[in-house]
Amino acid sequence: MKNYISLAAGLVLFATSACTPSAPVSDNATPTKAASPNVTSSEKPSEKPKDGATPASKTDEKPKTNGSEGWQDYKSSTGKFSVQLPSKPQEQSQDQTTDVGTIKLNMVIAEASDSGYFVGYADFPNKIANPADVQKGLADSVKGSVANLKGEIRSEKESLLGDVPCRDFEAVGKVKATDVLMKGRFCLADNRLYQVFALGAKDGLAAADVDRFINSFKLEK
Repeated sequence: MKNYISLAAGLVLFATSACTPSAPVSDNATPTKAASPNVTSSEKPSEKPKDGATPASKTDEKPKTNGSEGWQDYKSSTGKFSVQLPSKPQEQSQDQTTDVGTIKLNMVIAEASDSGYFVGYADFPNKIANPADVQKGLADSVKGSVANLKGEIRSEKESLLGDVPCRDFEAVGKVKATDVLMKGRFCLADNRLYQVFALGAKDGLAAADVDRFINSFKLEK
């Protein structure tokens, strides 16, 4: 499981760079080139963050159980989202330098049955104005994450979370000698990229648990 968590941190960082708009639109900013999608990480969330990283912002309340064994509701006022997780989550925050400036990456990570459930979010200095460019950015983010896993995308489609554009996907790959499955949803709300995905052994990741996790993800005001 620690291998999955370490790898997932790298996937989130990689995807954050991959989704940086190549032609950003801002009222007071000059367009800059996109960040190069070459970020990786070997950090383990259980260790102290390196390179000046700081703990993630605290949530307003502790996770609450929702009646099912292990599963609990999690809400982040800073991240402006809520989700159901299969265990008590770990929180981590790290500053990442990109071509468009320093971006703070925040991660929430929960473990269950030798699998990992992840929510990551990061704010970019600019927002993408063209809806077509939003989906292209999300597609590039998915592609970058799966490539970092040395895997292949089995399916992907456009979706909406309310009026927020998202992209759902499922991919397979390998972690050392283990065949793994990665399934998730990436969304772009204004200039904030959300990455919600589960990662685990292909024959051990429960489809019902993954769907429950992804479908429970909601954006809060």
